[in-house]
Amino acid sequence: MGFVQRIVVAAGLYVAAGLAWAQSGPLVFGVLNQQSPQLTAERWNPVLQYLGEATGLSFQLKMGTTVLETDAMMGRGEFDLIFTNHNFQKEYDGVYKVIARLGSKPVHGTIAVLEDSPIKTLAQLNGKRVAYPSQEAFMAYAVPKVALIGAGIKEAEVFAGNQEGAMAQAVAGLADAVAANSRSLEQYAERKNLKFRSLYTSEPYYDLAIVVHPRVAKAKVQEIQKALTGMAHDPKARAILARSQLPGFEPATDKDYDNVRRVYRQMGQ
Repeated sequence: MGFVQRIVVAAGLYVAAGLAWAQSGPLVFGVLNQQSPQLTAERWNPVLQYLGEATGLSFQLKMGTTVLETDAMMGRGEFDLIFTNHNFQKEYDGVYKVIARLGSKPVHGTIAVLEDSPIKTLAQLNGKRVAYPSQEAFMAYAVPKVALIGAGIKEAEVFAGNQEGAMAQAVAGLADAVAANSRSLEQYAERKNLKFRSLYTSEPYYDLAIVVHPRVAKAKVQEIQKALTGMAHDPKARAILARSQLPGFEPATDKDYDNVRRVYRQMGQ
């Protein structure tokens, strides 16, 4: 079995692999669909292997084929832990508890246009095309959508399937503006040698959290949290984080995400 096949199996996409792991009772670790299953496995399996070595526990990486499927799996309690922020939606809130978050600086939701765009104000987007990744995106859909609704602006939604696609729509002239995660927009602009101008920038929000199901024993939760938040101080773990392009993890609580809940409630979620 080649390397790619191994990581796909490790991502929990083959039933046989899941059955084999179930015998040893691994903790099922879910990840919100931001990348393909293969890239998700490449990014997270080394982290989970490190956590296993640090805690003496075993972990199985698992996700649905779509965001909605992963959310449904979370709603059914199929994950022991999950990296997400969809648990703060009303439908799921109050079950999983926050134990850590990405150690990066808070991010913002933004609505931006190319620097040479004739659109200068948010109000000028009324009736214009705004590109979004999908309706499931928090930072790049829910946050900017609440801002537009609050300003009484009715835009024409253009869904591109993912964040990169949404930004590409604006660059190609297929959308007049793009809604984006501020960090993603900055990285895209730098990579493509482009300049965007922001029409709206939200308050800061913490990036995704690692949350745990209440069935996981408190002692195990404490060990996992200790290992996660200690990764940035361990040379071996820092190398893993660097390869996985993760900034490390910091302790966090449910209260840190109250503003995320507020946006979801404004969206009726």
